[in-house]
Amino acid sequence: MITPETASQALASWLAYPQITQETATLLITRAFLAQPARPEIAVHRIERDDGTVDYDAWRRNRINIFQRWRKLETDEHREKFAALIPAIMEVLPPLLLLRMEFADSAEYRAVVHAREQLNRAFDDLLRAVLSGGGDRRADRARDGPGRNVRWWLFPIISLTTRLTT
Repeated sequence: MITPETASQALASWLAYPQITQETATLLITRAFLAQPARPEIAVHRIERDDGTVDYDAWRRNRINIFQRWRKLETDEHREKFAALIPAIMEVLPPLLLLRMEFADSAEYRAVVHAREQLNRAFDDLLRAVLSGGGDRRADRARDGPGRNVRWWLFPIISLTTRLTT
């Protein structure tokens, strides 16, 4: 189940896209919300009129309600109203952002994030070991050149591999 907090974070991430503004997001969310056959009665007003003109006051009110009030989730009423928008938000989000929102609380997603963090730590350790080197290894390298003495970079890799497998 997608929580209002997760949907709020996804909406914030979506707003970081270069082509998405609060106004664009408001228009898309409003269209998707009003297209739902069964929807709760919340203050989402129709922006586009039948004759093709735009009701800018309705657009402004919707933007304020969605982004300045409900998305903050400060009260139970705000949480309920924002939760009512979640199906419309899910409909308009880009596919990859929608997947991230849907699986953010799953055990699989957490396992992937944990594995990525462990891999990053292992890579940082390897890089640190290779770049730090030892005094005598630096002297060997300076004397023999990097191509002639491979021990200076091989030892940290063997050490890291041993550490990871034990």
